[in-house]
Parts: sequence; C-alpha cells; structure tokens
Amino acid sequence: MEAVLADNKKEQKRFLDFRKKLYKDRGIFVDNSYFMIKEVFAGKTSFIRDKKIYPLNIVRDGEILCQGIVVYARDLPEYIQICFFESLENNEQAVSLLIDKAVCFGRENKCGRLVAGLNGHLNYGLGFLNSHYGEINSFSAAANPEFYNFYFRDAGFDVIKLNSYFIEAVDDRLDRYKGVIEKLNRNYEFRRFDKKKFDYYSRIYTDLNNQAFEGHRYYFKRNYEEDREMLKELFLFMKEDSLIFAFDGDRPVAFIMWYPDFNELAKGGEIFGAKHFFRNILYNRKIRAAKIGVLEEYRKAGLPMGLIHQVFLSLKNYGTDRVETSWILDENKDSNSFCQALCDREYKEYAVYEKAL
Repeated sequence: MEAVLADNKKEQKRFLDFRKKLYKDRGIFVDNSYFMIKEVFAGKTSFIRDKKIYPLNIVRDGEILCQGIVVYARDLPEYIQICFFESLENNEQAVSLLIDKAVCFGRENKCGRLVAGLNGHLNYGLGFLNSHYGEINSFSAAANPEFYNFYFRDAGFDVIKLNSYFIEAVDDRLDRYKGVIEKLNRNYEFRRFDKKKFDYYSRIYTDLNNQAFEGHRYYFKRNYEEDREMLKELFLFMKEDSLIFAFDGDRPVAFIMWYPDFNELAKGGEIFGAKHFFRNILYNRKIRAAKIGVLEEYRKAGLPMGLIHQVFLSLKNYGTDRVETSWILDENKDSNSFCQALCDREYKEYAVYEKAL
C-alpha cells in the first residue's frame, strides 16, 4: 500500500474517476465538489492561492482505496487539513496511511493540529454528514456514508458537532415578532445585491464576512478576488435578493445569503452541473439559508430577524415553502437559540474531527 501524490494529469484523472464512481455506485448523494476539485487541479481557482495543496490517492495493487486533498492554508497556520475525503468501506489501514501523510505535511508546515472535514475554507464546506444518510444532500452540504465518521473517531480524533434546522412552511410565524420587525425597518435599510454595482456589493460582502466571523472556529480572512470569483459563479443562477444587506445609515452592518436547493431535482449519484441549475430556476420548493453575518456591536439589535423577514418576503413571490439552514456549530449558542425559536425542528447533524499532531 502506498500514498501517491496526484500532482500530474494522469493521477489527477484517477483521483476524479474514483470519486465519480463512488457517487454513482452509491446512488444517494449529488457530488457538488467535483468541478471545484477539477479547477483546483487545473490551477483555475483562487482556492489554491496562499495554500499548499497535496492531493493523495492511497493505492494498493493499483487500486485506489481512499483519497483526500491535504491543505495547508497560510492564514490558518495552526491546522493541516484533510479535505474532500472519500473512501471505500473497511479500509482502516488505508485511511490510517492518509492520516499519517497529513500529519507529516502538518509537521513540515509547523502546524499544531489536524482537522478532517474542513475543505480549505469555511466557504467551501465544513463537516461530515452524521445523520440522514439515506437522503439526498442539499446543495453544498456534506454528503457521505456513516462509516466515514468511524474512521476518524476510531483514530482518536476529537469530535466537533454541528447541526442544521428546518422550517416546514414559509407561513405567518414572523407575525409574533411584528413589533421588532417594524422597529428594524425604521432603523435600518435593507438592500438587495445589485449586479450593476457588482464590485461595490462584492467588497461589502467580503468586508462583512471578515469582520462578522472574526474569531469563529476555522474562519480566516477572505480577499476581494476570492469572493468576487465565488459570487460571479453563484449569480449566474441566483437572483439579486439571494444576498441581502442591512445598512445603518451608510454603514453596512449585516447580511444574509440564501439560494434555492439546486440539488432538489438532481438524481443521487450525479455530478452536479449546469443542467441542475437550470431545472431549479424553473422550479424549486426548498431553499438553503447559507449564512447570516452581523457585526458584533449590532448583534443585540435583532437584525437576524429583520434579514429573515426580508427573505420570507422574497420567498412568497417564488412559491417556495421550505427552508433548511446551513450548519451551525454546537458551540454557537446564540445562533442555535435563534434557530430553535424560529424553526420547526433540528435537522441534519454534522461532525468535524480534530487531533493534536
């Protein structure tokens, strides 16, 4: 058994083919990361900047048993990461070899901890699925069989828990907060993203993220180019009201991003592509509330409720009737309390795995 660095086109094709076959054979999940990984290999994405990338296939007798991309991010120097992990079942020895190689790269880069389940940056994914293994994954959410979790738990990793929440109907549930919402509408201006001022709003998005998520586990600052690239892709298919900002006078102080669940009409086992975007533009019944960011000094003002109200106003025009939140760290008590008050139930569980080198 050996660890093969996928640093050439032949080995990178094997890496992608292994992943493609796994998803197809399992027939449950949609692969939302295939084309991103392909761009990483081609050097066509800002993802690779300020990072060291070590894509690995763990091979025995010419057959790939598991794989992952080990990543060192300059702006998250305490961690070496195992990203985009995939594996066959009953491969503890192969996964152990992958972990050992990640530890070696971590020590080379003077990291103190190894994290599995962080895909380079929070914007590209966090966590392994830890429940609901028989359901199709929501767009950009983790997708894996249960045994992936066993590999890292049995290897002595600490478990960091996350979960999402679900709203069964876009109904009148916000009416009980009418007074709060009216006050917020008097004190703040809510603006939709304006594609005609793309660079202006893209920069606001980056600045708010970097300020609002400072100190959040695993977060490190994004630059304008990275977010502009990401938003350019998303706004090929998202509407402008999918990114809403709150302004206090001329100062942007909060935002919410949501998008249709583009996986809703995809089939399990498929690689996500443009055809799924276009299907969901024509018809989607569920959205994913991907992110809310509020500057620290405004967190007691109730702005998340005002932002959710703006989203509900938009959704009633689209016939959408269900909302799933993105993952929320178990340690994020404020966000969990807000979702417990607003949503109908906790939904999917996720897990991130950490250990000291």
